[in-house]
Amino acid sequence: MRFHANYLPKSDVVFTVMFLNKELCEKTLEAITGEYIELIDIAAEYKNDLHKAALNSIYFDIKTRAVDGRIITLDLQRVYSKDRIRNRTIFYACREIASQKVEKSKYENLKSVIVTFLLTEAPLKHTTFNRKIKLVDQTTGKIYSDLLTIHEINIRHISKKHSQELQILRQFFEIDTETSYQKFVSAYAQTQLGALLLEAYDDAISDPSVLDYLSEEDKYMVRLSEEERLLERAEGKQEGLQEGRQEERIEIAKKLLHQNMDIVFISSITGLSEKEIELLN
Repeated sequence: MRFHANYLPKSDVVFTVMFLNKELCEKTLEAITGEYIELIDIAAEYKNDLHKAALNSIYFDIKTRAVDGRIITLDLQRVYSKDRIRNRTIFYACREIASQKVEKSKYENLKSVIVTFLLTEAPLKHTTFNRKIKLVDQTTGKIYSDLLTIHEINIRHISKKHSQELQILRQFFEIDTETSYQKFVSAYAQTQLGALLLEAYDDAISDPSVLDYLSEEDKYMVRLSEEERLLERAEGKQEGLQEGRQEERIEIAKKLLHQNMDIVFISSITGLSEKEIELLN
């Protein structure tokens, strides 16, 4: 069993390659939804062409189907802007519903869409453990339609009171060093889900050149650029706040200087250095 520092379990491309494994995907979905859903084999459908299979779900990490026809998605989300991610989820989930062919107005034959999200770095306040969202009639409280179900799992909410499978998922996606990897191996390699995760991870990193190649595809490059833009916005906002505070401190210092206050006193009030205050004179 191996660990690759450049390709952690929470890497988008690693996640996609790993969860092309039908059994692992089924077991993970069962832990999230509480329902065993038998899936078609994506890799087999693409004649074991890993590249084509990985790019099959453009808007989700994994998009597959249950044998009963339901559309199933599984997505790993790291950088998390609450409103943006939720609107994006609804947008693409509704697209999966609307893109289905309706023969002779038989809307009753539309297949349900189940969207599942594993959130690895979402703030605890942004979501609750295992949030299940359905279309509900606000007046009666009854389900309006079963066409759309969304599951949100924030792994930071998973604790010892939850199922072992969910605890295993949390520990696996928190692996970021060789040490944490070996701890996971020691603790969970003998469990069914742990063994599946380790085997799929080992297979995924066995040829890093495949991951390197996939990482250059638009599917992953666009996602990366979106995450980088979000981080840049957050950093820019923080820098703007810091600049605003600095300007405010300078204005206060100028007013106190105008009142002939002592420089040492002004420094203690504003946090500016005595040298910075002297330059304001």
